[in-house]
Amino acid sequence: MKTLIITLALLVFTGLSSTTAQNINPENNIEKVVTHVIGKYYDVAFYNTDGELLQSGQYYQVENKLKPHGIWKLYDTNTLALVTTAKYDKGEQLWVETTIDGKVVRLNQYEIQIHRLQNRIAELEEKVDGTEK
Repeated sequence: MKTLIITLALLVFTGLSSTTAQNINPENNIEKVVTHVIGKYYDVAFYNTDGELLQSGQYYQVENKLKPHGIWKLYDTNTLALVTTAKYDKGEQLWVETTIDGKVVRLNQYEIQIHRLQNRIAELEEKVDGTEK
């Protein structure tokens, strides 16, 4: 369970992509609002249909792409409590801190990379097991 939660938190923060000024995802009715701050910096916020903040962060423009930058916060969709915080430097994730079973777990960039590699290995093992049958 702990691995699943960490993986989901990592996927949320690593799956961030560039966008236009405002975007609504029709699958889950999440509104994404990007606001230019100054220079290459943009603020971003994700809201549910009730206008409640679900995620916030900042982008930094590198060439034609917006990359996660600074502190990102992810809130529980039911309670709106802060559950995960991560820090980025121009797209590179430096650390993530999340609450699992009431305990705060913090991973640095090396531990994050290890978890990603472990997950990738597990995916590859599943594919190999599926082709051996």
